[in-house]
Amino acid sequence: MRLILAFATADAAFLSYVRNKRNGVIPTELRNQGYWKTVPVRFDVQINEIGLKTPPLDIGQWLQRLASITDMLILIIDESLRNLVHDYEDAYFVVSRPQYPGQNLQNELRALLAPTLRQFAAYAMRFAMLRNRRPLLLPFDIFLAPELNDLRQRMTADKMEPNLAEDLDELLSELNRRAKPKRKNVKAGDALFLVDDRPLYYRYGPEHHALPGTASPPHHHKCSHNSLFRFGCSYDPGLHHNVDDGGDPSSVSGSFTSCHGQAVHVHGKTHLNIFPNGHI
Repeated sequence: MRLILAFATADAAFLSYVRNKRNGVIPTELRNQGYWKTVPVRFDVQINEIGLKTPPLDIGQWLQRLASITDMLILIIDESLRNLVHDYEDAYFVVSRPQYPGQNLQNELRALLAPTLRQFAAYAMRFAMLRNRRPLLLPFDIFLAPELNDLRQRMTADKMEPNLAEDLDELLSELNRRAKPKRKNVKAGDALFLVDDRPLYYRYGPEHHALPGTASPPHHHKCSHNSLFRFGCSYDPGLHHNVDDGGDPSSVSGSFTSCHGQAVHVHGKTHLNIFPNGHI
């Protein structure tokens, strides 16, 4: 398993330091503690020089190249430039690098990497469990649930706040409490579905017969990123959610927001195939 730690910066001194140190910027003790001590993972450091005029698409293409060769991806970007990667916050584990004028770069990196690897480990450990992966891969703009909105906020803007592990467990438990069978009289072996507020019934997998569309147009660049990664962990792009209204027969109607923000209107469909990135 490979974990790429990608740095995007406009700081010439920081850029030079990381380039010279490369994989050595990650202290050995950080590689060999907690979750990282229990899983076979190879750390790899990549770096990209960016600036205020760097097109977000250029950063996206760089991230896409990295994503194609790794299982996990953490992006550390200058705090002042984080707006350039807004479209990739759902796909990768994005962390801001504050400015530390006059600080020792070695000490700065340690102060940045220790909490970053700790927080990402808390998430990656939970993503590895199928019970958690199902709610973590729900389509954010389609599955209607305040708990999912809270999860998205916690794993994007608020991911570096304290108690991430505890908060994730609570949010995932809340989402998993939405799991129910379609039958009123439950029998052993009945499939469980995550039910949103419409209500619609979502079951992740087990079909594996298609890939989400990502060609532009009509798709945006972020559609491809979100079809492969969720908050820094890769997933199988060929799996989707089977969605219906729980009826017999099922008849799904309504308006949905697709992966690139386009409204999709359906009426009387027996079911929908919805990918984690929101492609229908």
